[in-house]
Amino acid sequence: MEILDAGANGEPGGEIGTIHDLMETLNHWSAADSDVNHLLLVSFTTLGMPDQQEGVQQALEGAFLSFVHSRGGHVFKLSDLDTAILIKLADFNRVEAMMDLKVDIMRVIQHHLPEHFSKIDQTRLIRPIDLAVRLDTAKRFLEAYGDRRRETAVDEKGERPLNMQDIQKLRDALRKLGPREFGKRYIRSQTAARIVPGKAAQPVMTEYYVGVDLLKQSILRGVDIRGTGNVFNQLTLTFDQALLYCIGAVTGDRTKKSLNMNVETVFTNAFDHFLRDAGDKGLADVIIEFRQDNMFQHFSQFQTACELIHKKGGAVAIDNVQPETLGLVNLHRLNVKLAKVMWRGDAEDTLLHAKDDIHAMQDSGTAVVLAHVDDEQAIKIGQSLGIALFQGYHVDKLLTGAAPAKGGS
Repeated sequence: MEILDAGANGEPGGEIGTIHDLMETLNHWSAADSDVNHLLLVSFTTLGMPDQQEGVQQALEGAFLSFVHSRGGHVFKLSDLDTAILIKLADFNRVEAMMDLKVDIMRVIQHHLPEHFSKIDQTRLIRPIDLAVRLDTAKRFLEAYGDRRRETAVDEKGERPLNMQDIQKLRDALRKLGPREFGKRYIRSQTAARIVPGKAAQPVMTEYYVGVDLLKQSILRGVDIRGTGNVFNQLTLTFDQALLYCIGAVTGDRTKKSLNMNVETVFTNAFDHFLRDAGDKGLADVIIEFRQDNMFQHFSQFQTACELIHKKGGAVAIDNVQPETLGLVNLHRLNVKLAKVMWRGDAEDTLLHAKDDIHAMQDSGTAVVLAHVDDEQAIKIGQSLGIALFQGYHVDKLLTGAAPAKGGS
Protein backbone atom coordinates (compact mmCIF):
# COMPACT_ATOMS: atom_id res chain seq x y z
CA MET A 1 0.00 0.00 0.00
CA GLU A 2 1.02 3.60 -0.62
CA ILE A 3 1.43 5.73 2.49
CA LEU A 4 0.32 9.36 2.16
CA ASP A 5 1.84 11.63 4.79
CA ALA A 6 -0.26 14.15 6.64
CA GLY A 7 -0.41 17.47 4.85
CA ALA A 8 0.85 20.80 6.08
CA ASN A 9 -2.66 21.92 6.95
CA GLY A 10 -3.24 18.96 9.19
CA GLU A 11 -5.08 16.73 6.73
CA PRO A 12 -4.87 13.13 7.87
CA GLY A 13 -2.45 10.84 6.13
CA GLY A 14 -3.04 7.14 5.66
CA GLU A 15 -2.74 4.09 3.48
CA ILE A 16 -4.09 3.89 -0.04
CA GLY A 17 -4.57 0.35 -1.30
CA THR A 18 -4.44 -1.07 -4.81
CA ILE A 19 -7.09 -2.80 -6.89
CA HIS A 20 -5.55 -6.11 -5.81
CA ASP A 21 -5.87 -5.13 -2.15
CA LEU A 22 -9.51 -4.26 -2.73
CA MET A 23 -10.29 -7.53 -4.47
CA GLU A 24 -8.64 -9.45 -1.66
CA THR A 25 -10.73 -7.52 0.88
CA LEU A 26 -13.96 -8.24 -1.00
CA ASN A 27 -13.10 -11.92 -1.32
CA HIS A 28 -12.98 -12.16 2.48
CA TRP A 29 -15.81 -9.71 3.20
CA SER A 30 -18.82 -10.75 5.28
CA ALA A 31 -21.61 -8.61 6.65
CA ALA A 32 -21.22 -10.09 10.13
CA ASP A 33 -17.48 -9.53 10.51
CA SER A 34 -16.76 -6.33 8.58
CA ASP A 35 -16.89 -2.73 9.74
CA VAL A 36 -17.74 -1.52 6.20
CA ASN A 37 -20.77 -2.27 4.04
CA HIS A 38 -20.59 -0.05 0.96
CA LEU A 39 -18.17 0.35 -1.93
CA LEU A 40 -18.06 3.86 -3.43
CA LEU A 41 -16.57 4.03 -6.91
CA VAL A 42 -15.32 7.50 -7.82
CA SER A 43 -14.50 7.83 -11.51
CA PHE A 44 -13.21 10.62 -13.71
CA THR A 45 -12.34 8.30 -16.60
CA THR A 46 -15.25 9.31 -18.84
CA LEU A 47 -15.58 12.89 -17.65
CA GLY A 48 -12.78 14.54 -19.59
CA MET A 49 -10.43 14.92 -16.64
CA PRO A 50 -6.68 15.09 -17.27
CA ASP A 51 -4.62 12.46 -15.49
CA GLN A 52 -1.27 14.23 -15.61
CA GLN A 53 -2.01 16.87 -12.96
CA GLU A 54 0.05 15.81 -9.96
CA GLY A 55 -1.32 18.54 -7.72
CA VAL A 56 -4.87 17.46 -8.50
CA GLN A 57 -4.10 13.83 -7.76
CA GLN A 58 -2.57 14.68 -4.40
CA ALA A 59 -5.47 16.98 -3.51
CA LEU A 60 -8.04 14.32 -4.41
CA GLU A 61 -6.18 11.66 -2.45
CA GLY A 62 -6.09 14.03 0.51
CA ALA A 63 -9.84 14.60 0.20
CA PHE A 64 -10.54 10.87 0.07
CA LEU A 65 -8.35 10.19 3.10
CA SER A 66 -9.98 13.04 5.03
CA PHE A 67 -13.38 11.58 4.18
CA VAL A 68 -12.57 8.11 5.51
CA HIS A 69 -10.66 9.57 8.47
CA SER A 70 -13.80 11.35 9.66
CA ARG A 71 -16.23 8.53 8.86
CA GLY A 72 -14.13 5.37 8.98
CA GLY A 73 -13.17 3.38 5.92
CA HIS A 74 -10.42 2.59 3.44
CA VAL A 75 -9.24 4.14 0.14
CA PHE A 76 -8.07 2.14 -2.89
CA LYS A 77 -6.49 3.60 -6.03
CA LEU A 78 -7.71 1.79 -9.16
CA SER A 79 -5.95 4.13 -11.61
CA ASP A 80 -4.91 7.76 -11.85
CA LEU A 81 -8.53 8.65 -12.56
CA ASP A 82 -10.50 6.04 -10.60
CA THR A 83 -10.72 5.46 -6.85
CA ALA A 84 -12.70 3.10 -4.63
CA ILE A 85 -13.70 3.72 -1.02
CA LEU A 86 -14.92 1.11 1.45
CA ILE A 87 -17.12 2.68 4.11
CA LYS A 88 -20.00 1.95 6.45
CA LEU A 89 -23.27 3.68 5.53
CA ALA A 90 -26.75 3.50 7.01
CA ASP A 91 -30.08 4.98 6.00
CA PHE A 92 -29.67 7.91 8.38
CA ASN A 93 -26.28 9.05 7.04
CA ARG A 94 -26.08 7.77 3.44
CA VAL A 95 -27.38 10.92 1.71
CA GLU A 96 -25.28 13.19 3.93
CA ALA A 97 -22.10 11.15 3.36
CA MET A 98 -22.54 11.08 -0.41
CA MET A 99 -23.14 14.83 -0.48
CA ASP A 100 -20.09 15.52 1.68
CA LEU A 101 -17.88 13.47 -0.64
CA LYS A 102 -19.24 15.19 -3.75
CA VAL A 103 -18.68 18.62 -2.22
CA ASP A 104 -15.10 17.70 -1.24
CA ILE A 105 -14.36 16.52 -4.78
CA MET A 106 -15.96 19.54 -6.46
CA ARG A 107 -13.94 21.87 -4.22
CA VAL A 108 -10.75 20.23 -5.42
CA ILE A 109 -11.82 20.56 -9.07
CA GLN A 110 -12.83 24.20 -8.65
CA HIS A 111 -9.52 25.06 -6.99
CA HIS A 112 -7.15 23.14 -9.28
CA LEU A 113 -9.08 22.81 -12.56
CA PRO A 114 -11.74 25.52 -12.67
CA GLU A 115 -12.12 25.13 -16.43
CA HIS A 116 -13.47 21.61 -15.83
CA PHE A 117 -15.86 22.53 -13.01
CA SER A 118 -18.95 23.07 -15.18
CA LYS A 119 -18.22 19.95 -17.24
CA ILE A 120 -18.26 17.43 -14.39
CA ASP A 121 -21.45 15.36 -14.33
CA GLN A 122 -22.04 14.87 -10.62
CA THR A 123 -24.66 12.19 -11.24
CA ARG A 124 -21.95 9.94 -12.71
CA LEU A 125 -19.16 10.91 -10.34
CA ILE A 126 -19.85 8.43 -7.52
CA ARG A 127 -21.36 4.98 -7.83
CA PRO A 128 -22.31 3.30 -4.53
CA ILE A 129 -22.62 -0.47 -4.21
CA ASP A 130 -24.30 -2.01 -1.17
CA LEU A 131 -22.12 -5.03 -0.42
CA ALA A 132 -24.83 -6.73 1.62
CA VAL A 133 -26.94 -7.23 -1.51
CA ARG A 134 -24.53 -6.64 -4.40
CA LEU A 135 -21.19 -8.12 -3.37
CA ASP A 136 -21.03 -10.21 -6.56
CA THR A 137 -21.69 -7.08 -8.63
CA ALA A 138 -18.76 -5.32 -6.96
CA LYS A 139 -16.46 -8.27 -7.66
CA ARG A 140 -17.59 -8.55 -11.27
CA PHE A 141 -17.02 -4.84 -11.77
CA LEU A 142 -13.47 -5.03 -10.47
CA GLU A 143 -12.70 -8.10 -12.57
CA ALA A 144 -14.09 -6.43 -15.69
CA TYR A 145 -12.27 -3.21 -14.82
CA GLY A 146 -8.96 -5.05 -14.55
CA ASP A 147 -9.61 -6.89 -17.82
CA ARG A 148 -10.40 -3.66 -19.67
CA ARG A 149 -7.26 -1.99 -18.39
CA ARG A 150 -5.14 -4.94 -19.51
CA GLU A 151 -6.82 -5.09 -22.93
CA THR A 152 -6.36 -1.39 -23.60
CA ALA A 153 -3.09 -1.06 -21.75
CA VAL A 154 -0.83 1.70 -23.01
CA ASP A 155 1.77 3.73 -21.20
CA GLU A 156 -0.61 6.22 -19.58
CA LYS A 157 2.26 8.57 -18.79
CA GLY A 158 3.09 8.54 -22.51
CA GLU A 159 -0.40 9.36 -23.74
CA ARG A 160 -0.64 12.70 -25.49
CA PRO A 161 -3.65 14.95 -25.97
CA LEU A 162 -5.96 14.46 -28.93
CA ASN A 163 -5.27 16.69 -31.93
CA MET A 164 -6.71 17.27 -35.40
CA GLN A 165 -4.09 15.00 -36.97
CA ASP A 166 -5.56 12.08 -35.00
CA ILE A 167 -9.01 12.85 -36.36
CA GLN A 168 -7.64 12.98 -39.88
CA LYS A 169 -5.93 9.64 -39.28
CA LEU A 170 -9.30 8.18 -38.30
CA ARG A 171 -10.94 9.60 -41.43
CA ASP A 172 -8.15 8.21 -43.60
CA ALA A 173 -8.61 4.74 -42.07
CA LEU A 174 -12.33 4.93 -42.75
CA ARG A 175 -11.71 5.70 -46.43
CA LYS A 176 -8.99 3.06 -46.77
CA LEU A 177 -10.87 0.22 -45.07
CA GLY A 178 -14.29 0.97 -46.50
CA PRO A 179 -17.64 0.58 -44.69
CA ARG A 180 -17.71 -3.21 -44.47
CA GLU A 181 -14.21 -3.72 -43.04
CA PHE A 182 -14.28 -0.64 -40.80
CA GLY A 183 -17.70 -1.67 -39.54
CA LYS A 184 -16.52 -5.21 -38.87
CA ARG A 185 -13.56 -3.97 -36.86
CA TYR A 186 -14.93 -0.96 -35.01
CA ILE A 187 -18.75 -0.83 -34.98
CA ARG A 188 -20.31 -2.47 -31.95
CA SER A 189 -23.91 -2.96 -30.85
CA GLN A 190 -26.10 -3.52 -27.81
CA THR A 191 -29.72 -4.67 -27.83
CA ALA A 192 -32.55 -3.29 -25.71
CA ALA A 193 -35.11 -5.89 -24.62
CA ARG A 194 -38.62 -6.11 -23.29
CA ILE A 195 -38.53 -7.91 -19.94
CA VAL A 196 -41.70 -8.72 -18.04
CA PRO A 197 -42.01 -11.06 -15.05
CA GLY A 198 -42.35 -14.72 -15.94
CA LYS A 199 -41.31 -14.34 -19.57
CA ALA A 200 -38.02 -14.55 -21.44
CA ALA A 201 -36.35 -11.31 -22.51
CA GLN A 202 -37.43 -10.27 -26.02
CA PRO A 203 -35.16 -8.07 -28.18
CA VAL A 204 -36.78 -4.82 -29.27
CA MET A 205 -34.09 -2.76 -30.99
CA THR A 206 -30.34 -2.68 -31.36
CA GLU A 207 -28.17 0.37 -30.76
CA TYR A 208 -25.04 0.69 -32.90
CA TYR A 209 -22.00 2.73 -31.93
CA VAL A 210 -18.29 3.16 -32.59
CA GLY A 211 -16.19 1.02 -30.25
CA VAL A 212 -13.87 3.63 -28.78
CA ASP A 213 -11.92 1.03 -26.79
CA LEU A 214 -11.15 -0.79 -30.04
CA LEU A 215 -9.90 2.40 -31.69
CA LYS A 216 -7.68 3.00 -28.65
CA GLN A 217 -5.97 -0.31 -29.35
CA SER A 218 -5.16 0.55 -32.96
CA ILE A 219 -5.79 3.80 -34.83
CA LEU A 220 -5.78 5.99 -31.72
CA ARG A 221 -3.26 4.04 -29.65
CA GLY A 222 -1.37 6.28 -27.24
CA VAL A 223 -3.87 9.14 -27.61
CA ASP A 224 -5.84 10.50 -24.68
CA ILE A 225 -9.25 11.02 -26.30
CA ARG A 226 -10.97 12.23 -23.17
CA GLY A 227 -11.61 15.92 -23.19
CA THR A 228 -13.75 18.84 -24.17
CA GLY A 229 -13.64 21.71 -26.60
CA ASN A 230 -13.62 21.89 -30.38
CA VAL A 231 -11.15 19.08 -31.07
CA PHE A 232 -13.08 16.60 -28.94
CA ASN A 233 -16.33 17.77 -30.55
CA GLN A 234 -14.83 17.15 -33.99
CA LEU A 235 -13.91 13.63 -32.87
CA THR A 236 -17.47 12.83 -31.82
CA LEU A 237 -18.80 14.20 -35.11
CA THR A 238 -16.31 11.98 -36.94
CA PHE A 239 -17.58 8.99 -34.95
CA ASP A 240 -21.11 9.88 -36.08
CA GLN A 241 -20.04 10.11 -39.71
CA ALA A 242 -18.24 6.76 -39.49
CA LEU A 243 -21.36 5.17 -38.02
CA LEU A 244 -23.59 6.53 -40.79
CA TYR A 245 -21.08 5.45 -43.43
CA CYS A 246 -20.84 1.88 -42.11
CA ILE A 247 -24.29 1.11 -40.75
CA GLY A 248 -25.69 -0.26 -44.00
CA ALA A 249 -22.86 -2.78 -44.20
CA VAL A 250 -23.28 -4.13 -40.68
CA THR A 251 -27.07 -4.35 -40.25
CA GLY A 252 -29.87 -6.11 -42.05
CA ASP A 253 -32.64 -4.15 -43.78
CA ARG A 254 -35.26 -5.45 -41.37
CA THR A 255 -33.28 -4.71 -38.22
CA LYS A 256 -34.87 -2.14 -35.92
CA LYS A 257 -31.86 -0.02 -35.11
CA SER A 258 -31.01 3.04 -33.08
CA LEU A 259 -28.14 5.38 -33.85
CA ASN A 260 -26.76 7.67 -31.16
CA MET A 261 -25.39 10.94 -32.53
CA ASN A 262 -24.93 14.65 -32.01
CA VAL A 263 -27.69 17.05 -33.05
CA GLU A 264 -25.21 18.75 -35.39
CA THR A 265 -24.72 15.51 -37.36
CA VAL A 266 -28.26 15.65 -38.75
CA PHE A 267 -27.19 18.68 -40.79
CA THR A 268 -24.05 17.12 -42.30
CA ASN A 269 -23.46 15.64 -45.75
CA ALA A 270 -23.01 12.25 -44.09
CA PHE A 271 -26.60 12.27 -42.81
CA ASP A 272 -27.89 13.51 -46.16
CA HIS A 273 -26.11 10.62 -47.90
CA PHE A 274 -27.56 8.23 -45.32
CA LEU A 275 -31.07 9.44 -46.17
CA ARG A 276 -30.47 9.11 -49.89
CA ASP A 277 -29.14 5.57 -49.48
CA ALA A 278 -32.28 4.65 -47.51
CA GLY A 279 -34.43 5.39 -50.56
CA ASP A 280 -38.21 5.33 -50.33
CA LYS A 281 -38.29 3.63 -46.92
CA GLY A 282 -36.57 6.64 -45.39
CA LEU A 283 -36.00 6.19 -41.67
CA ALA A 284 -38.88 3.77 -41.10
CA ASP A 285 -36.68 1.29 -39.20
CA VAL A 286 -34.45 3.85 -37.49
CA ILE A 287 -34.49 5.60 -34.12
CA ILE A 288 -32.11 8.55 -33.82
CA GLU A 289 -30.85 9.09 -30.27
CA PHE A 290 -29.62 12.42 -28.93
CA ARG A 291 -28.00 12.88 -25.54
CA GLN A 292 -30.05 14.99 -23.17
CA ASP A 293 -27.23 17.49 -22.61
CA ASN A 294 -26.69 17.82 -26.39
CA MET A 295 -30.42 18.44 -26.86
CA PHE A 296 -30.36 21.33 -24.38
CA GLN A 297 -27.14 22.73 -25.81
CA HIS A 298 -28.60 22.98 -29.32
CA PHE A 299 -32.30 23.12 -28.57
CA SER A 300 -33.54 25.06 -31.60
CA GLN A 301 -31.46 22.87 -33.91
CA PHE A 302 -32.79 19.82 -32.07
CA GLN A 303 -36.36 20.84 -32.88
CA THR A 304 -35.51 21.23 -36.56
CA ALA A 305 -33.71 17.88 -36.55
CA CYS A 306 -36.78 16.21 -35.04
CA GLU A 307 -38.99 17.64 -37.77
CA LEU A 308 -36.69 16.21 -40.45
CA ILE A 309 -36.45 12.80 -38.79
CA HIS A 310 -40.22 12.52 -38.37
CA LYS A 311 -40.79 13.68 -41.96
CA LYS A 312 -38.60 10.80 -43.13
CA GLY A 313 -40.57 8.28 -41.04
CA GLY A 314 -38.05 7.94 -38.21
CA ALA A 315 -38.38 8.31 -34.45
CA VAL A 316 -36.42 10.28 -31.85
CA ALA A 317 -35.05 9.07 -28.52
CA ILE A 318 -33.35 11.04 -25.77
CA ASP A 319 -30.37 9.25 -24.26
CA ASN A 320 -28.54 9.82 -20.98
CA VAL A 321 -31.62 11.07 -19.12
CA GLN A 322 -30.56 11.41 -15.51
CA PRO A 323 -33.12 10.26 -12.90
CA GLU A 324 -32.95 13.65 -11.18
CA THR A 325 -34.30 15.38 -14.32
CA LEU A 326 -37.42 13.23 -14.75
CA GLY A 327 -40.51 15.43 -14.88
CA LEU A 328 -38.58 18.62 -15.63
CA VAL A 329 -39.07 18.38 -19.41
CA ASN A 330 -42.22 17.24 -21.22
CA LEU A 331 -40.63 14.95 -23.80
CA HIS A 332 -44.01 13.99 -25.23
CA ARG A 333 -44.58 17.60 -26.34
CA LEU A 334 -41.27 17.33 -28.19
CA ASN A 335 -42.58 14.21 -29.96
CA VAL A 336 -39.91 11.99 -28.42
CA LYS A 337 -40.69 8.28 -28.71
CA LEU A 338 -38.17 6.89 -26.20
CA ALA A 339 -36.41 8.20 -23.12
CA LYS A 340 -33.34 6.28 -21.99
CA VAL A 341 -33.03 6.78 -18.26
CA MET A 342 -29.64 5.95 -16.76
CA TRP A 343 -29.64 3.37 -13.98
CA ARG A 344 -27.31 3.94 -11.04
CA GLY A 345 -27.25 2.09 -7.78
CA ASP A 346 -27.59 5.35 -5.81
CA ALA A 347 -30.55 6.54 -7.91
CA GLU A 348 -33.03 3.97 -6.59
CA ASP A 349 -34.75 6.43 -4.25
CA THR A 350 -34.78 9.14 -6.91
CA LEU A 351 -36.43 6.79 -9.41
CA LEU A 352 -39.01 5.65 -6.87
CA HIS A 353 -39.91 9.27 -6.13
CA ALA A 354 -40.27 9.88 -9.89
CA LYS A 355 -42.78 7.05 -10.32
CA ASP A 356 -45.64 9.42 -11.18
CA ASP A 357 -43.45 11.26 -13.72
CA ILE A 358 -42.50 7.95 -15.36
CA HIS A 359 -46.15 6.86 -15.54
CA ALA A 360 -47.19 10.23 -16.99
CA MET A 361 -44.44 10.04 -19.59
CA GLN A 362 -45.40 6.54 -20.71
CA ASP A 363 -49.14 7.28 -20.64
CA SER A 364 -48.52 10.21 -22.97
CA GLY A 365 -46.70 8.03 -25.49
CA THR A 366 -43.01 8.31 -24.59
CA ALA A 367 -41.70 4.87 -23.62
CA VAL A 368 -39.00 4.63 -20.96
CA VAL A 369 -35.92 2.43 -21.36
CA LEU A 370 -33.86 1.82 -18.23
CA ALA A 371 -30.28 1.82 -19.52
CA HIS A 372 -26.89 0.85 -18.06
CA VAL A 373 -28.57 -2.10 -16.37
CA ASP A 374 -25.79 -4.11 -14.75
CA ASP A 375 -27.69 -6.34 -12.33
CA GLU A 376 -31.05 -7.92 -11.55
CA GLN A 377 -31.86 -5.25 -8.98
CA ALA A 378 -32.16 -2.64 -11.75
CA ILE A 379 -34.76 -4.77 -13.54
CA LYS A 380 -36.78 -5.30 -10.35
CA ILE A 381 -36.81 -1.58 -9.59
CA GLY A 382 -37.68 -0.74 -13.21
CA GLN A 383 -40.56 -3.21 -13.32
CA SER A 384 -41.94 -1.83 -10.04
CA LEU A 385 -42.12 1.55 -11.81
CA GLY A 386 -43.93 0.15 -14.82
CA ILE A 387 -40.86 0.03 -17.05
CA ALA A 388 -40.60 -2.96 -19.38
CA LEU A 389 -37.69 -1.96 -21.64
CA PHE A 390 -34.10 -2.46 -20.46
CA GLN A 391 -30.59 -2.18 -21.88
CA GLY A 392 -27.17 -2.94 -20.46
CA TYR A 393 -24.62 -5.65 -19.78
CA HIS A 394 -27.02 -7.68 -17.64
CA VAL A 395 -29.58 -7.59 -20.44
CA ASP A 396 -26.88 -8.85 -22.83
CA LYS A 397 -26.48 -11.88 -20.58
CA LEU A 398 -30.22 -12.50 -20.45
CA LEU A 399 -30.49 -12.40 -24.24
CA THR A 400 -27.59 -14.83 -24.68
CA GLY A 401 -28.87 -17.16 -21.96
CA ALA A 402 -25.87 -16.50 -19.71
CA ALA A 403 -28.12 -15.32 -16.89
CA PRO A 404 -31.66 -16.39 -15.95
CA ALA A 405 -34.46 -13.86 -16.29
CA LYS A 406 -36.18 -13.20 -12.96
CA GLY A 407 -37.77 -9.82 -12.40
CA GLY A 408 -40.87 -9.23 -10.36
CA SER A 409 -40.93 -8.60 -6.65
